[in-house]
Amino acid sequence: MRPEPDRHERIDLIDVDPEVFVDSASRHDRPSDRPRQVLKAIGLLAVIAVAVAIWWPRTTPPEWQVFQPAVVPAAGLTEELVFDNPPGMLVAADLGPGPADVKPELGYVFAGPGGTMLTRRWASFRAKSTNLPDVLAPGDGVSVGDVAVEVRRVRVRHYLEWGPLDGHTWTATTNLFDQDEAIEFANHVAIIEERPALAHRYELGEMQPIGSTAALDCVVMLTSLLAGDRLLGPVMPTVLTWATAGNVGSDPAFEGAVSLSSISAPSDALPLVEFVLGAGRSITIHGLPAVVVESKVLGPIVAWLEDGRLIMVAGERPDEDLITLAESVRPATSGEWRVASRTASRSEGDVSFGFDLREPTTLYRSIDPDTGNVFAITVQPSGNALLACIEESNAGGRLTRLACSPGVLIELPLLSVEEPIALMNFEAPNDRRFLLAMVDSEVGDGAEVRVKLADGTWTLPLIDFGPDLPGWAVATLLPADYGVIQLIVEGKVAAAI
Repeated sequence: MRPEPDRHERIDLIDVDPEVFVDSASRHDRPSDRPRQVLKAIGLLAVIAVAVAIWWPRTTPPEWQVFQPAVVPAAGLTEELVFDNPPGMLVAADLGPGPADVKPELGYVFAGPGGTMLTRRWASFRAKSTNLPDVLAPGDGVSVGDVAVEVRRVRVRHYLEWGPLDGHTWTATTNLFDQDEAIEFANHVAIIEERPALAHRYELGEMQPIGSTAALDCVVMLTSLLAGDRLLGPVMPTVLTWATAGNVGSDPAFEGAVSLSSISAPSDALPLVEFVLGAGRSITIHGLPAVVVESKVLGPIVAWLEDGRLIMVAGERPDEDLITLAESVRPATSGEWRVASRTASRSEGDVSFGFDLREPTTLYRSIDPDTGNVFAITVQPSGNALLACIEESNAGGRLTRLACSPGVLIELPLLSVEEPIALMNFEAPNDRRFLLAMVDSEVGDGAEVRVKLADGTWTLPLIDFGPDLPGWAVATLLPADYGVIQLIVEGKVAAAI
């Protein structure tokens, strides 16, 4: 039972409103009463709204931190890049095969400040799509999600593989993690709508997201090729090497050489350069962000990303020299890239040649009237030999097929018959052989080649092609029914086949 109140009990009015004590009849006679009531009603609703907002559960933050997949784009720049002023002659070119028919894997890399692949704490994961069903793990085994995980350890690094799980097979790599930490990391990665993701609840510590595994793969393939090891992937790098004449040797990695290499790469590739090669200093090339790195394996390197292409200039030269060369990089002309193509074909096998950067001399040229394709026989001095090539270009002038002989020794007078089918499986029209002849300039005037045919003799005069060749020359495709071939110099048979 509630006690009787004290008649002298004090009442404290917290918010005094004089209107409460006004007679209702007289209050209705005042014109300002209705707006005041409206304001009071609005205030009451606001109080209720605040109370509801405090009571109602707030929106749960997203579970996953999602990253862009950084798909390798179709680069605006092609691999056909050269220095505007090459630091010597082109001595090696690795243009490589076409890209492997595989889809880039989705994944991401996380690393601490200044961390590299060889130092500090970092982790990465990648996933590859599969149509295979999930394979559940035994209840007492080590697992990621609900599937068994295979864990390998190499020194301070753990490699984890698991799946299929959620339509993917998975791998994760950690550096300076123990096994339990590596498995915990693997349990917090995902692919969300074809994008790599990491659970917000996973504590990265000092690590930060630095780039996609697609970008990492591009950097690794490019630096591996610079080190002499070609890897196969969805995109392929190229590398061209120049050197001064005094430093040319049989090994393309001679002192003083400078290499220009590139690969199509995602927009986040540049930070991965320092992750792979080590910390560098920031500069600009062509007005774009770039980095100079003193690599322990590859030496000084300038790297930048331009128009969808990661480009590197490497060589044992002062940084400022490499930066100047990097600023001079530009798309090659068709003639310059022909030189690169020939150098690449000549570098096949165990023998490499010094090379003259002058344009090759075309000794024979024919056009297919149906397609407009051009078939040509060219020669170019290479040391004490002639580099003899057969090539085919489309109507637009782009080289489509090329094959070069290992080198025809320049012992004048020269008379040689080459078989295109034997040169890198190049198929000349009707698989015919081609003829090459050359004599000293002093006796070139009047020199000719006579080819015996079933219905007579075909006579071909030698031509002076100028100072680019050591003598007068002629080349042609031979007919299928050719017989004896004679080189006539000063009215006498100087050589015969």
